[in-house]
Amino acid sequence: MEFTQQKSSLTRLTRIAQAALLVGLFVGINANAQDKSSADTSSPAASAPAAKPVSTVVPAALVEPDPDSVVTRYPSGSIQSVDVANKALQDVEAQRNALDKKYSAEQHECYSKFFATDCLDAAKERHRVGTEKVHKVEVEANAFIRSDRVVQRDKNLAEKRGNESANPPKPLTDLPIKTTTPQSDADRAKDHQQRIADHDAKMKQMQQDRANDASQRAANVAAHNKKIQDAQARQADVAKKKEDKAKQAAAKAAASNPGDTTTSKIGVMPGASAPDASSSTPSKQ
Repeated sequence: MEFTQQKSSLTRLTRIAQAALLVGLFVGINANAQDKSSADTSSPAASAPAAKPVSTVVPAALVEPDPDSVVTRYPSGSIQSVDVANKALQDVEAQRNALDKKYSAEQHECYSKFFATDCLDAAKERHRVGTEKVHKVEVEANAFIRSDRVVQRDKNLAEKRGNESANPPKPLTDLPIKTTTPQSDADRAKDHQQRIADHDAKMKQMQQDRANDASQRAANVAAHNKKIQDAQARQADVAKKKEDKAKQAAAKAAASNPGDTTTSKIGVMPGASAPDASSSTPSKQ
């Protein structure tokens, strides 16, 4: 344990010595550069204009942020109108933009320094503090604008209620009421008879429609049966025509073979072969 502590202490001392050595080298280089520049100015050739060194300073065109001026201009409780609140928000926005630009320029400048981390941390802290100062003014201005909107809304509602109370809507009792004349017994009887007559006429019409539907169905059945009979007659006619054609073909075959008496008397069915003449005619002795 003691050896480890001694080793860590030695390591820290070594790092400190290295840092001191680097700082000494950096200071020596700067001193040599300054001596050389002073020697050049004393020589005759120094009459020529020297080149301007590159500067990393923030340009003068950038607006220097001043968040304290915003806080001083708008202390707590000083914002009492919408116009002042809007002007405060504009000033806060301008200061925030200036702080952002200054922080960006400082970051660029810190990167050219030897201890860049410490420089960046300091610039970040300055940006945070300035932003927090103007943010307080922004919060107060937004709060006043919201409260003013609520007040205006309540005022408008109160005016609307006042107008309604001054000009109330007309009550329902003022509206005209439709009156009906009571119906006499004779009129009620007449209406009853008319309803009965209308019902009877409706029933008669329904019966007539049903009779018409029945006669139409019977006519449809008769037409269907006639179509069936006509189809059967056409089929019989076609079969008869086929049979006549077969007989004509057999007659032509018999006329072409006059010695075949059997074929000419009996006829040959379509597709059947004629019988042998030697078997049907006795041989001569």
